[in-house]
Amino acid sequence: MKKVLIIADDLTGANANCSLMKKIGLQAASFLGTKATDLPENINVLAATTDSRAMTREQAYREVTNKLKIFNPDDIHLYSKRIDSTLRGNLGTELNAYQDYFTEKRVAICVPSYPDSGRIVVDGKMYVNGSLLMNTDAGKDPKMPVVSNYVVENFEKDYKGKIKLITISDIEKGKDCIKNELIEAAKEYDLIIFDSINNNHIKTIAEAVVESNLEYIAVDPGPFTKELTSLIYKKSSISTKAMAVIGSVTQITIDQLKQLKSSYDYYQVDVDPIKLMSMDTIQDEINRCIELTAQNIDNTDLIILTTTPDSIDKRLDLRAVSNDIGISVDDLSLIISRGLANIAKHILEGNDSLSGVFSSGGDITVALAEELLSLGIEIKDEVMPLAAYGRLIGGLKPDLKIVSKGGMVGDNNAMIACIEKILKLED
Repeated sequence: MKKVLIIADDLTGANANCSLMKKIGLQAASFLGTKATDLPENINVLAATTDSRAMTREQAYREVTNKLKIFNPDDIHLYSKRIDSTLRGNLGTELNAYQDYFTEKRVAICVPSYPDSGRIVVDGKMYVNGSLLMNTDAGKDPKMPVVSNYVVENFEKDYKGKIKLITISDIEKGKDCIKNELIEAAKEYDLIIFDSINNNHIKTIAEAVVESNLEYIAVDPGPFTKELTSLIYKKSSISTKAMAVIGSVTQITIDQLKQLKSSYDYYQVDVDPIKLMSMDTIQDEINRCIELTAQNIDNTDLIILTTTPDSIDKRLDLRAVSNDIGISVDDLSLIISRGLANIAKHILEGNDSLSGVFSSGGDITVALAEELLSLGIEIKDEVMPLAAYGRLIGGLKPDLKIVSKGGMVGDNNAMIACIEKILKLED
């Protein structure tokens, strides 16, 4: 699994960036080791610390280089240089080391704003909670003070490359303008610094960067790297899809399912409930559904696994089946739920691109949790009354997102809201 690599100049910054990545549903860890082979495979984001903020330039350069050497470039999705949110430290020197490490040019793209922490950049000047940078404690830091209100000048003191500033007036023109400016600037400049006032600016810059197809290093205190990571993982096969497991047979469910299918690019696997009831046919039906999903999952954002018919008059008469085979209606319902859950389990185990499951019906939710050997569900939020969002505890898919809703709960858009909750990267 490819990873995001963040090099931070202190552990506090590394940990802070890991926290941001956790908010978008990724597994993140601060890295203190010396061998990448020691890392768990399920970690998406690594934040390695050099502890170099107050080092000499020579020491800081060496520390960054040594950290980069630990990791195989083939294993990295995105390279990021985490900088202090108030521009302290060996900014230019450490970026020199980062860029020198690569044999081919990688432009450095710097978005130093952190709006949620009161840091913004306008016309190249940084403001902290409304005050110019030099008027804050960062300008008086006894170990590593900043030298200017201007972001460019704080890099220039020890950066050897050419620097370009793109100001708020261009950013306000939108993504396409930013992308064009970026592509042109990358031909001549080594470091491109962006103004930004709010999180929407940062998101728009990130979208432009991804669409530019440039080889780059992200340089920022965290929010820009978070936005890039979110976009990159959405484009990859990692945790970007949802599965709906639907067994309820009510008119409300049928109407909600129709609305869901009108809103998403989906692939539906229709499970035959009769075949789930017989030992002679259940395994073939499970295998058929697993194979269909495997063949089609790469081409869609939503897999629908269901025994629900497209109209109420087509629903299975469980009472008639009960009389025929001598099994109670309640037990037949449980058999169907367990069959659906078993299929869902195999699909989840075979594909890392599914970030979560929506289940319609309490029996299916219980059966799915049991199939995945989960200890329970940590409830995180209420999507709507009688529809809860959470993550599985332990088992075969720990931390898997799950939304459970009763079959008669909500209006026609209820399933859409549940799937949106799963596909949203933040909890």
